Amino acid sequence: MIANFFRNLDARHVEYLLISGQATVLYGAATFSEDIDLWVNPTDENCRRLLAALRDSEARYYKLTPAPTVEHFQRGHGFHFILPGDDEPDVFLDIMGAPPRVGSFASALAAARSMDTEWGCLPTIGLPALVELKKTQRLEDYPIISKLALAWFDQPECEQTPADFRWAIENIFTLPELRMLLEEHPTVLEALPPNSAPGFKEFAERIVVGKDESEASATSVNADMQQRMAELQQADRRYWRDIIAELKRLRAADELMPEGAKV
Repeated sequence: MIANFFRNLDARHVEYLLISGQATVLYGAATFSEDIDLWVNPTDENCRRLLAALRDSEARYYKLTPAPTVEHFQRGHGFHFILPGDDEPDVFLDIMGAPPRVGSFASALAAARSMDTEWGCLPTIGLPALVELKKTQRLEDYPIISKLALAWFDQPECEQTPADFRWAIENIFTLPELRMLLEEHPTVLEALPPNSAPGFKEFAERIVVGKDESEASATSVNADMQQRMAELQQADRRYWRDIIAELKRLRAADELMPEGAKV
């Protein structure tokens, strides 16, 4: 059923990227995701092609979904669907036209990867953009981001420059993944940002030479990670504030799509 949905997207020439949970699985940073998340190019013609592919797949609207107009796609709303299965469970499908923090669809498409999956070879968001997309309010996303930062060094685009190492440091939020980065790439010491957290250099130097970190340095580094996570969570809350307010207005005006209705 899922493979058939992606065939319908291709048959209708829908421009899309696989994002979020399934993308993290493909990059090796997660083991399982129940939902399918897509980023579609939010143009008039592409939105029409998408709706045709959804109808081909007998998709139904799920809860809290606004009318699938190009204006709503471009404003950053999420659209929620169910792909019905006959002899298999239904699949939840979430689609966006303007996800936060990742720039334009054109720039993301230029950096995308074609990934082999059980449903075919699918266009998948690039790893750095996926990291930005995962900087949400959910605490459980930050260990995944940390694993993605490590996975960057396995990608063909990564040249292991000082900029790559600084990017990884800035996007690791767990001590185990930071230790792994330092153990696998000792040259990261040469790329430490000048504004590193107090205790970071001591922590890094001890790990690189095979010593246990001091409790004080580990506490300092962990506190910096927690602070950075809190700032990113707050930024995500600010981003969604106006979109959620508009969604509430649409619900109050009974302008959301009826749950269970066919596309």
